Amino acid sequence: MSGTKGKHFLPVLAVFFFLMTGGAKELSTPGKAGPCINERPFREAAMESFLVSEDEISRYPFPVFPYPAVPAPSLLPDTDPLVIPLKRAGRLYLIEAVIDGVSGNLVFDTGARDLLLNRTYFRKHVTSGSVSSKGITGDVGSVELITAGKVEFAGMVFDKLTAEVTDLAHIENRRGVKILGLVGFSLLKKFEILFDPVNGQLTLFRTDAVGRRNNGVLPPFKADHLQKLTGNGHVVFLKGSIAGRSLNFCFDTAAETNVISSASHKTVLATIAVTRRASLKGAGTGASEVLFGKMNDFSLGTRKIENMETVVTSLFALEEVYNTSLDGVLGFSFFRNGEICVNFVTKEAGFRFVKGGEE
Repeated sequence: MSGTKGKHFLPVLAVFFFLMTGGAKELSTPGKAGPCINERPFREAAMESFLVSEDEISRYPFPVFPYPAVPAPSLLPDTDPLVIPLKRAGRLYLIEAVIDGVSGNLVFDTGARDLLLNRTYFRKHVTSGSVSSKGITGDVGSVELITAGKVEFAGMVFDKLTAEVTDLAHIENRRGVKILGLVGFSLLKKFEILFDPVNGQLTLFRTDAVGRRNNGVLPPFKADHLQKLTGNGHVVFLKGSIAGRSLNFCFDTAAETNVISSASHKTVLATIAVTRRASLKGAGTGASEVLFGKMNDFSLGTRKIENMETVVTSLFALEEVYNTSLDGVLGFSFFRNGEICVNFVTKEAGFRFVKGGEE
């Protein structure tokens, strides 16, 4: 085992366990101690009080040492496009996979940089280093690095992938499914990627050197809204607006609700209809307060999307991870409204909205 070590953060946003702990608790009003998100008077003074435990699904390291480039698949089906069925476990989307002979499911997590595996099934692999990690509320230990000999899903085979290994048993226990790990866009960047959560499928289109589907033979995605991608190329950042302000969001398919930064401008926070507050107890020693409510003034381009479930909390740790200013996270409450098509060659993300969605 090598002695490679480093510091990184594990963002913890995607899943929360809600546990009732006692009587009602009033949200503070202006001029009194405590946080106040909406400066207008609340219709109901009493709010439910919860103790919340972090469920660290959107947790992946950004180590200080570089990763090797992700290799192209050693085996790729002739089918074009390649359609990958997505299974649902609550608000999570799963891809059936086999990793080094172990069958199970990968959570489709676009907030993940690379491949994160469950220590339960890969604890016997030789580690090549470790890095200390942090969650929202403090230190949560270390994550080991291994080499996965063979990763197979949807007929594709990837050989010798560097992966992080950590404990994901809490996801299995909550959802009652076998979770091998998390996978994001990194293994799929050579394709144009169409995520259709309403119909439960991921469609991969081969592209040419300029990003056209099958050298222009297949028609392009017809988007209701199109915008350029920004960021580090591993995670998708999107521009949306609230209260007329342009905001920077991370698009995260493993986030079971949206998130707004508690450091947002007061005009943004004033649009959030807060319904309850909670103490977020993490894997570290600290705790922080989060607020739950509805986002009612969000727009993507000219499209306004209302009544989206939202958590209000600090995003400082995520900003450290992504090395960018971050105003929020767009999760299930957002992407259930339609399809998103991501092309890393043209550096574009397109959206096609549908009526309704699924809970």
